Amino acid sequence: MVDTQGTRRVAMAEGLMTVDGSPEPFVQGIKRPLRLVATGLRPVGGFSLHDGQMADSSRIEGRAALLGARLMRAGFPGEAGALALTIRPLAAAAEPKALLILRFEESQDEPEGAYLAEIYAPPVMFEGLAGAIASGQAQRLSITAATSLWVRQSEREAAPGLPVAWHLGLDDEGRGSLPARGLVETLEWHPSDLPEADPAPAQTRGEASEDQADATADLLARINWSLKQIALVLMFLLIVVALK
Repeated sequence: MVDTQGTRRVAMAEGLMTVDGSPEPFVQGIKRPLRLVATGLRPVGGFSLHDGQMADSSRIEGRAALLGARLMRAGFPGEAGALALTIRPLAAAAEPKALLILRFEESQDEPEGAYLAEIYAPPVMFEGLAGAIASGQAQRLSITAATSLWVRQSEREAAPGLPVAWHLGLDDEGRGSLPARGLVETLEWHPSDLPEADPAPAQTRGEASEDQADATADLLARINWSLKQIALVLMFLLIVVALK
């Protein structure tokens, strides 16, 4: 169940976030980007009523997962599995940047709570992605973003190949998690979520060539042996004829 009762003391000082119960403080702003992979993309159309005005609620939905990292909540146990991804179009007059929001939501439908990812994309990006999904050219998304997520201080200088644990921050009262925001740096779509087949290794191709050469040599040897047998039979017949 989601822990909503406990209060965790949180303190901010010199860019560090210290949380009761955590063995070390948290920091922001490491150079490594957040990486997400999304699949199950599908467009959703419709309208909704806001403040008495009808609004277009078109969006793209899917499931996302972190690549080479984990997503957690500072001061809380557990970590995210799949994230529910929603991509919405920005207004045409908005700044041409794609915005990312990561948050944790408590829900009666999800006893453990749910991690959500939302992207607000410029119209040209949203329309291009929607068209690629409709034509089957976007079955997988690769996303990188710079965010306000936190990591433990010991992971600040983690090598690029090592996984890190990203954390949502705590609110001032220490009762809930704050959303993390960021800018999408890259968003690429691919026609398939299956890896491409690797070409045959050079060693395998070399071994195949050697096997073919051996087979050819063996065949030539058999033909040569057969010709010798025929020649011996002819010589025997000539000897028999000469004796007669």
